[in-house]
Amino acid sequence: MPAFVTLQPRFPFGGLTFSSRVDALIRQDLLDPLPYVRRHICGDWGDVRAEHRRYNDAALELGGYLLSSYTICDGLDLCIFTEADRGLTAVFLLDEY
Repeated sequence: MPAFVTLQPRFPFGGLTFSSRVDALIRQDLLDPLPYVRRHICGDWGDVRAEHRRYNDAALELGGYLLSSYTICDGLDLCIFTEADRGLTAVFLLDEY
């Protein structure tokens, strides 16, 4: 029987908002951002650099914003940003930043 690991959220993410370009990709069935949002709130920061990974880990304990980035395919990078007060999480494309 395979062992399953259940990732638990590590912080509240407040409201969830999508940029207009992410929303357009969702409506065209070209992108499902929810698995990446789940990874983000479970502390899987994706493809961010090591120093930003350390910043995120510290921000979980000390407060501060959280930023994740995930390469979906060549030329398409999804970013997820949670405000320091955890009131809002925004999903956008890297080139919109």
